[in-house]
Amino acid sequence: MEERVSTVAGHAEPAALAARLRVAGWRFARRMRRESAPGISPTLSAALHTVETHGPITAGQLAAHEHVQKPTMTRTIQAMLDRGLVERIPPAGRKLLQRSRRRTDEFLAKRVKKLSAEERDVLESAAALLERLAEGDR
Repeated sequence: MEERVSTVAGHAEPAALAARLRVAGWRFARRMRRESAPGISPTLSAALHTVETHGPITAGQLAAHEHVQKPTMTRTIQAMLDRGLVERIPPAGRKLLQRSRRRTDEFLAKRVKKLSAEERDVLESAAALLERLAEGDR
């Protein structure tokens, strides 16, 4: 079944564009998880990234950054502790995160190189917009 997109003045209506972004975002995220294959869940990976970016951080602060409730983050932190990814052995978590990023970045870089300059410009704009959308109401 072919999806039809409504347009206003040559642009997709916000609801139609939102639906496309939702599906594309899920597919993109799923593909990135497959490519990085670090052996940890996306939740742990995101939490490790936040800890790496912000340094020492409380469970409440980490929960706020990840947009989850504190009890959920407490379980995530315990999982990271159990695996030696934070506090007790910080370099192990950092190495795993760096390896995961490198794999994903290499995969994407190969794909991006095949795009035209105009397409790369569009992706640059899209990346900035997605970052803004992900930030929410902070």
